[in-house]
Amino acid sequence: MVISIQKSPPSEHRILAVEITGQVTAEDMKILIGRLQELVDQNERALLLVDMQHYEGFEFAVVTEKFKHMGMLWKSIEKYAIVGAAHWMEVWVKMVDPLTPMQIRAFEADEIEAAWKWLRASPELKSQAT
Repeated sequence: MVISIQKSPPSEHRILAVEITGQVTAEDMKILIGRLQELVDQNERALLLVDMQHYEGFEFAVVTEKFKHMGMLWKSIEKYAIVGAAHWMEVWVKMVDPLTPMQIRAFEADEIEAAWKWLRASPELKSQAT
C-alpha cells in the first residue's frame, strides 16, 4: 500500500497521520476517504497530516475519487498539514489556503514536529489534554 495511516491515541482520534510512499492509487484514496467519512459520521472534522517526503505522484483515477467526494472532503478537514512536499506544493498551499474552509499549511521535511504541534494546538485537543 502506498498510503499508510497512523493509529492515533484516543485523545487524538481526530488526527489522521498519513505517510505517502511512491505513487498514490485510487484504492489508497478510497481508504483515506473512508477514514474521513468515519469522522464525518461522528460529527467531527479531521486534523490531517500528510508526509509527502517519498511521494512520487498519483494515478489519474485519484482525481476521479477526489471529485466524487469533494463536498465531504472540504467539510471533513479542519486543518491540513503537508510535510516535505515539493516546492510547487508549498506555493499551491499559499494560494488555496484562503479559499478553502480548512486551514492548510506546508512544512519542510525537517519540520514534522512543528506540523504535529500545529495540529495539536486545536482547541478541542488542548482541552482534552488538560
